[in-house]
Amino acid sequence: MTLYVLRRLGQTIAMLWGLTIIVFALLQLAPGGPEEYLVPNNLTDPGQKQRIIHQLGLDQPMLTQYWHWLTEIVRGDFGTAYSYGQPVLKVIASRLAPTLELQVVVILLSIAVAIPIGVIAAVRRYSGVDHVVTTASLFGLSMPNFWFALLLILLFSVKLQWLPAYGNGSGLLLGSIPYFVLPTLVLGLALVPWYARFMRASMIETLQQDHIRTARAQGISERRIVFRQALKPSILPVLTIVGLSLPLLVCGSVIVESIFAWPGLGRLAYDSIVRQDFPLVMGLAVLTGGFVMLANLVVDLLYTVIDPRVVYG
Repeated sequence: MTLYVLRRLGQTIAMLWGLTIIVFALLQLAPGGPEEYLVPNNLTDPGQKQRIIHQLGLDQPMLTQYWHWLTEIVRGDFGTAYSYGQPVLKVIASRLAPTLELQVVVILLSIAVAIPIGVIAAVRRYSGVDHVVTTASLFGLSMPNFWFALLLILLFSVKLQWLPAYGNGSGLLLGSIPYFVLPTLVLGLALVPWYARFMRASMIETLQQDHIRTARAQGISERRIVFRQALKPSILPVLTIVGLSLPLLVCGSVIVESIFAWPGLGRLAYDSIVRQDFPLVMGLAVLTGGFVMLANLVVDLLYTVIDPRVVYG
C-alpha cells in the first residue's frame, strides 16, 4: 500500500508539471496581456505600457518566464497577483471557504439523493419508478447549467422573490441557507442523475450475483439482502464517479459562481482569466489540479476500507 501511494504521488507531481506547461503555453498564446487591464485606455504616456511589461517581466522569452515561475513555485512562492497586488496564495485563501462550502453541500446532498433513487430504480427494474428515474436522469444530464441557473433566477428571484439571486449571505448559518439553494440545485442537477444511473447499474449487477441468489434461496428477506449484502459493494463504482466528478464540479462552478456572484474560486478563476492575471491563473491551475488528483487518490484508498478484498500492489 505504501509503495502504491508513493507511486501515485509521483504520478501526481508529473501530471501537475504537464498541466503547468499546457496552461502557461495557452496563456502566452492568448491575445492581449495583463497590461491591457492594468493600463487605462486614456493613458497619454505611450511608454507606460512598456514600463509595466518590463516591470512584470513579460518582455522576457517564454521559456525564461516559465523557468522563473517554476523555480519560485518549488520554493513555495506563487508570485503576486497583478490585479490584486497581493500574494497569490493569500488571494486564493480568501476565496477558498465559499467554494468548499458550496462543493461539500452539493456533493453530500447529491449522494444522499442519488443513492436511494438508484437503489429503488434497481430493485423495481423496468417499473414506472425506474422509467421516471431514467427520464429524469436524461433531463438532468442534458440541461445546460447556465440556462437552468437563469431559469431559476427568473422564477424564484424575479417572479416569486423567494430566494436571493446573488451572493453567499452574511456568513451566519441560518442566514446563508437561502443563498445556497439555487447554486446547489444547478450544480446538483447534473450530479444526481449521474450518480443515480451508476448506482442503479451497479445495484442491478450486484443483485444478479451468485451470493445474492443463495441468500434468496435461504429465505432471507429482500430488504435485508438489499441493504445488508448488496448495497455496500454497489457503492464502490459510485465512489469512483464521485472522484471523477470533482473536476466537472470545479469547472461547472466557474459558470455558476459567475452567474450567482458567488465569491469563490470559480468566480476568481473567471476574473483572473479575463484580466490575464498570469500568476493567479497558474496558481489556481496548480492548486485545483492537485486537489482533484489527491481527492481521486483518497477515493481509491477508500475502496480498501469499504471492501477489504480490494488490494493495491
